[in-house]
Amino acid sequence: MAQRRTRRWNLLAIVSVVLASILALLAISRFEVPSVSNRDALRLASSSRALTTDLTQLPPSGWSSLRGEQITNAEHLRDHDELLHAKYLVQVGVYATSTSELELNVPSYTSSGYVWFHWDEPFQRYLEAHDSTIDQRFELLNTLITDRDPRLQPLADKPRRLADGSFYQLFTYQGRYYVDRASFRKYPFMHVSLPLAIEATADDGELNYVNLRLQADSQNSGMGLYARIIGWLNSGWSIAEYRHHYATNLGQGGDERDFSQILYEISFGTSAWAAFWRLFLPVIIVMTMVLLVFKVRADEQDARASIPVTVLLTLVFLQEGYRSRLPDLPFLTFLDQIYVVSYVVTLVAFVLVLWIGRRYASMEQMEDGPAKENLLNHLNRLDELWPLLVVVVAGTAIVACWFSIPELS
Repeated sequence: MAQRRTRRWNLLAIVSVVLASILALLAISRFEVPSVSNRDALRLASSSRALTTDLTQLPPSGWSSLRGEQITNAEHLRDHDELLHAKYLVQVGVYATSTSELELNVPSYTSSGYVWFHWDEPFQRYLEAHDSTIDQRFELLNTLITDRDPRLQPLADKPRRLADGSFYQLFTYQGRYYVDRASFRKYPFMHVSLPLAIEATADDGELNYVNLRLQADSQNSGMGLYARIIGWLNSGWSIAEYRHHYATNLGQGGDERDFSQILYEISFGTSAWAAFWRLFLPVIIVMTMVLLVFKVRADEQDARASIPVTVLLTLVFLQEGYRSRLPDLPFLTFLDQIYVVSYVVTLVAFVLVLWIGRRYASMEQMEDGPAKENLLNHLNRLDELWPLLVVVVAGTAIVACWFSIPELS
């Protein structure tokens, strides 16, 4: 009778936990804030570029320096025709001499280098008519607020006129810049692009995409000796012109505005081996303790029960260690999902330890016979199957987590 009452209470407890979990999930889903998509957009232009777009040249992770949507063949021809008939043409080159202080939790980086502009007579007449210099008509869009002057610093007081009648001026840049693109979902296997976005100031509608086109100086742009970050693997640089669509006319009347933008990027990736030894190996070792929890002698119930508790505290400590380096993401990274699986396995192990301990306590009150022997064999069989069961179920869950990661993230 007592055993039947105990089973009834256990079933009631399980049902209560399941109902509480369902109600918690419903409550969380009601409070979840929906993400609003941004109507601003970047589209690759038809001008020359140094940009990897061939799928055969992409890394195995699928990471590419290509942004936005690629234009169709018809759009390419139309865009190229607009380029030939643009009122002003300005060639822009970027050469990064150094990069440092990559912070993922902001995310941002520090960089310095050179930017140069090469323009023709019509645009020079425009500058003179507006009594301005070329650096006053362009800005670095992704500059963060720092103690450094965010403007381009000219190395000469005025532009140099070349033999063909065009104009040239060299500038330096130095500051902290916002990073808007990184593959956090697959962390710690991730890539990040360090961008430098150059665009005409939006205060004058005459410098829109139809009138002013920026062309990337892909032949002379590049990265210097110190444009590297210790601990990251450099995967190259890219520079290209994009069509930046603003979902506003900035209150100046007319249609929404489009501007030509030069986007220079240096891409970095993490080392898979370093990530394994630094982040995965500790989790594997800790979870091995959970696998072997039932290899502890059955009469050492206190030792058995202490292992899942110790593992749980260790998992929390390890997860906090790497999460402190990441921003507050609205999704779980791949490593986060591994920890979720580890938490579930640890909880199940702790529950089984308690359940098996109760069974051994009940067995001590049973008389010797077939019932006691069957229960003992059942518990021994559970001890043997536990490691295999954890490896199969947890391994399948981790593989499913990896393949469920969205490709474009």
